[in-house]
Amino acid sequence: MRKNRLLYPARVLIILLASLFSLFPFLIMLKSSFEPYTSIVSLDFHLLPENASLDNYVTVCQEYPILRWFCNSAVVAGVAIALNMVVDVFAAYTLARIEYPGKKATNMMVLCAQIVPVQVIVVPMYQMMVEWGWVDTYRGLILPVAISPFIIFFLKQSFMQIPRALDEAAMIDGCSRIGVLFRVILPNAVPALGTSVVLKFMWVWGDYMWPSLVSKSTEMRTLPVAIATFQRAGGTYPWDLIMPAAVLSSVPIVLLFLFLQKYFIAGLTEGAVKG
Repeated sequence: MRKNRLLYPARVLIILLASLFSLFPFLIMLKSSFEPYTSIVSLDFHLLPENASLDNYVTVCQEYPILRWFCNSAVVAGVAIALNMVVDVFAAYTLARIEYPGKKATNMMVLCAQIVPVQVIVVPMYQMMVEWGWVDTYRGLILPVAISPFIIFFLKQSFMQIPRALDEAAMIDGCSRIGVLFRVILPNAVPALGTSVVLKFMWVWGDYMWPSLVSKSTEMRTLPVAIATFQRAGGTYPWDLIMPAAVLSSVPIVLLFLFLQKYFIAGLTEGAVKG
């Protein structure tokens, strides 16, 4: 007991240092977003922003269609998450609860799909988008990222931890398979669903590679792609505009995590606690 008491302050200190180390890049970005360009590129480091003002935020919103890009990212992320939750939930429920010929092969396909790097299938996916006329459209941005093998596997593992006795009791009371899913499985898997939403939103919102290939016009760019195009004459990067744009891009992720924080943490620790 005494040893644990002595170790507790050390653990707290390690956690605080690790948290500060993780937050340091974000804090630098936040500080720089309020500074003029000369202060950002200066070699003299200051903990607090010099000549702090909101001019950078005003300028970036005036010079670039930030609202349009923000809406593009919101539409892509929102629709992708909605489709992801529908398709992946039904797929995970089928793999976790329903017996059918070829189930083992399907499970192997889901596992293999997680192993294959996205870069391997980018070229054929892009060729499909060109042939279907989906380049520079919302369909081309959304549908290829609407299904996630990892989320299917993650939800399947969560559903399998729910006792089958609950399914049987519900079916005795007259529930169908769909009724069991919506009345038994999903209410008991809220932490896993919340975790899936947060993870999927982070992936889609921050994705650069696929939107950079599919979005050709300025109007169809998402925020990460648009911010990467910021450049002044002579090839210099306007860090005084990139930083506030990056901060604005981070706000939805931070808000969503704060809103679903307890579900996210519970979903990630659920397997460790029950397993």
